[in-house]
Amino acid sequence: MNSREKQVIFGCLTTRLLVSLLFPSLQQQLDKAVEFSTPVTSFRSLQEGVFLLQNDLPVYNGGVVHHLPLLVALMSVVTKDSLISLLYAGIDAVIAYQLMLMSKQFSAQLKMPNWIPGALYAANPLVLLSCVSRSTVTFTNLAISTALLAALQGNVFLASVSIAVAGYLSFYASFLAIPMLFILKRGRLQSVITIIISLSLYLLASYKINNENWNFLRSTYGVVVTFSRLIPNLGLWWYFFIEMFEFFIPFFKAVFNIFAISFITPFSIRFYKQPFYAFILCLGWVTLTKPYPTLGDGGFFLSFVPFFQPLFVYLRYSIISILLFIHAIVLAPIFYHLWIDLGSGNSNFFYAISLVYALALASVVVDLCWSMLRIEYDNGNPKLDVQLTQL
Repeated sequence: MNSREKQVIFGCLTTRLLVSLLFPSLQQQLDKAVEFSTPVTSFRSLQEGVFLLQNDLPVYNGGVVHHLPLLVALMSVVTKDSLISLLYAGIDAVIAYQLMLMSKQFSAQLKMPNWIPGALYAANPLVLLSCVSRSTVTFTNLAISTALLAALQGNVFLASVSIAVAGYLSFYASFLAIPMLFILKRGRLQSVITIIISLSLYLLASYKINNENWNFLRSTYGVVVTFSRLIPNLGLWWYFFIEMFEFFIPFFKAVFNIFAISFITPFSIRFYKQPFYAFILCLGWVTLTKPYPTLGDGGFFLSFVPFFQPLFVYLRYSIISILLFIHAIVLAPIFYHLWIDLGSGNSNFFYAISLVYALALASVVVDLCWSMLRIEYDNGNPKLDVQLTQL
C-alpha cells in the first residue's frame, strides 16, 4: 500500500466519522428518508431485531424486522454507538481499498492512477450518506466487492464464500454469482459447490440462532420476493402495485421478479470476453430493477464506472445521465416532503422523480453496453468517424 492509497483510506474513514460526529442527528434523519432507508435495509429495523434477540423475544413475529439472523446477531455484539460508526466507516474504507486493488488488475488499460477509483468512491456523496445512515446495504456492497476482487485474483474459495454472503444478505445479489463464474478462469464447478454449501451453512446457522425456526425466511426473502411491505421508495415496483387491481397482483409480482433477473445471464454470455464489465452491467441491472433500492445501491454501482474509462469516447448520454441523477437526488426529498408532510402533492409527484432516477440508471447501463459493443466492433481501436445506426 503506497502513501496515496493510505491517504485515500484515511480520508474515507475520517470524512465518515467526522460527519457522524459533527451531525449526530443526521443518522436518524437519513434513516427515515426513503432515499436511503427501506424496510429491508433500515437501521431502525435492525436495532429492533437486536433488542428482541438480546431479550430472548421472537424476532420475526411482529413483521417489523426484515434482516437476516446472522446480521442481527453480529450487530448485537457491536452495541456502542461509536463502535457502530467505526464499523460502517471501516467497511467503506475496505471497499475503497478493494477498488484500488481492482484498478491494479487493469493498470494496462486504465489511463489513470490506481488510487482514483478508491478516491472517487470515498468522495461519492451517495455512498457517504448511505454509510452515515447505517443502511445495511453497506454489508452487501462489501460482500460483492470482496467477491469481485477475489474472482479477479483467481481466489475461487473466497470469491464463492463472499458472493454467497452477498446472496444471503440480499436475495437478488445471489444472481451475481452467474457473471462471477465467467470471471473465474478455473474451478467453476468448485465455486458452484462452495456457493451452495456456504449458503446452506448460513441458512442453517440462521435457523439455529432463530430458536430452530424457519419463519425468518418469510420475513426476509419472502418480503422481498412478494413485495409485501408496500412502502414508497426509489424503485419501480411500489406505484404499480398500489394502483393495480388485486386480482392481477400475484401475476405481475412474478413478472417483476423475472424481469429483475432476466438480463443477468444474457449480459454474462454476450460479454463473456469481458467478464468483469459484464459483472458491472449485471450489478447495474439489479440496482435498477430490485424492489427496494436506495441511493446507496446506485452510488456503489456508479463507483465502478471509472473502470470503463477506455470506453468513455463512445459514451453518448453522459451529460444527460449526470443531469438526470442531479435532478433525481435533489428533487426526490422535496417531492416526498410535498406529498407526505405538506399534503400539497400526491404520489405522482414522488413516483415521477423515481422514474427519473430509474431513467438515469438505465441510461448509464445502456450507454456502457453500447460502448462495449462499439469497442468490440472496432476491434479495440476506436474509430470515432464511423457512424453506426441502431435498429
